[in-house]
Amino acid sequence: MIKPIITNIKDLKRPCTPVAKNDNIKDILADLKDTLTAHPGGLGLSANQIDYDKAICYIKILIGIDPEKKPHYKEVVLINPKIIEKDNPIKVTNEGCLSFPGITVVTKRFIYITVEFLDENLKLQARSFQDYESLAIQHEIAHLLGLTIFDFKWKAK
Repeated sequence: MIKPIITNIKDLKRPCTPVAKNDNIKDILADLKDTLTAHPGGLGLSANQIDYDKAICYIKILIGIDPEKKPHYKEVVLINPKIIEKDNPIKVTNEGCLSFPGITVVTKRFIYITVEFLDENLKLQARSFQDYESLAIQHEIAHLLGLTIFDFKWKAK
């Protein structure tokens, strides 16, 4: 089901609770996918952005465009994600968020990260991400922690 995206920063500042092995997450995953699909400009969505208090995020990573100019994505589902390694901080220009339409912020993120997480079958995984994937995943994990793009604003030295 397509859910409204939370735009109230006070609501977005509440950290999510971890998913437990007995939690039924199928509805949350379906709603994340449906809602993100309804917002083609977005590449990721966290459960708290659609009013679920669970540490789950859904990300679409662009893998190519076919001859008819149709984009193709791979889906990444992260449950209870935790960044366990990070390297090479960079300045990201114009990072936006579906919760703050029309607003972009210059942020500081890492090019390389390794994330430990549960997959959609609740099996423990660890995977490394880089470049754009890394940036999108850091953005969504931050949401789960109650942080927004404004918390990662680039501060010149």
